[in-house]
Amino acid sequence: MLSKVLGATGRLLIIAGVVILGFVAYQLWGTGFEESREQDELLGQYARSIGADADAELEDLAPTATGGDEDGGGGDAAAGVRTDAPPPTPEPGEPVGIIEIPRIELTRVVVEGTSRADLKKGPGHYIGTPFPGQPGNVGIAGHRTTYGAPFNRIDELVPGDDIILSTSQGTFDYSVIAAPGSTNQAWYTVSPGQVEVLDDFGDNRVTLTACHPKYSAKQRIVVHAVLQEPPAEPSPPPADPAVADEARESVAQDFDEGLGTTPEELPISLAYGGVAALVALGAWLLARNIKQWWAVWLVAAPVILVLVWNGYVHMDRYLPAI
Repeated sequence: MLSKVLGATGRLLIIAGVVILGFVAYQLWGTGFEESREQDELLGQYARSIGADADAELEDLAPTATGGDEDGGGGDAAAGVRTDAPPPTPEPGEPVGIIEIPRIELTRVVVEGTSRADLKKGPGHYIGTPFPGQPGNVGIAGHRTTYGAPFNRIDELVPGDDIILSTSQGTFDYSVIAAPGSTNQAWYTVSPGQVEVLDDFGDNRVTLTACHPKYSAKQRIVVHAVLQEPPAEPSPPPADPAVADEARESVAQDFDEGLGTTPEELPISLAYGGVAALVALGAWLLARNIKQWWAVWLVAAPVILVLVWNGYVHMDRYLPAI
């Protein structure tokens, strides 16, 4: 009897281990495939918005190579700033422009918005902050470990490195500056409530934010870079003051919650897992009593995989958006 209990316990632990490893794989690689698909769609939208070929590759629209020099430089290749009038304000989820950071070999389309849904597509522009190249403090957030992990290596940036932003108004070269109180380190950390890092500092800069440490949303890592040329014409402020107030509230909320947790997703994930377990148990019992046991698993396996996959999706939404 004891041997049967131990055997059953061992099998359950093995199954639990496989499920956990599967979720880790989904987080690290599965979400990356989703981000890549979304980036392809954003790239096509952005290309059309600037009058380029909708089938253009990201490298065709980015002004510099992603490799950069050993010192992370790339500003000499920046194409300069046009004086075009600001483009129409994009809707949340639509492309804003392209970000390049040669030091960490990053090139991505930036999406409008920093909600959980927006950041699954790529780096997100904080609604309510200036658009890239325009006067003020441009806020951009991104993941460090999931959904392509665009900001995985921003802790490697050092003062003087280039951050190049491109929009329909032109190309804008920002130079990374030292963190407050430091001379040779660019990044620093704040709590999720310290949204003041996105305030106007009286200059023209871009502020990158992400979760810190990696695999955690306990803090936010912050890097600032200052525009090296005259800014582009700013977008007009909202005519309705209430819209501006709502934008400011959105910045504060997304800085804290956009990379945080979604508690209501946990019971949904557990429900999918429970149904998957019941289907697996039923298939096992049925397969024990018929000769064509393989046929049972042929039918049950896809159902179980779909249920488990959906459980992963909702568990990912529950956990901090790292």
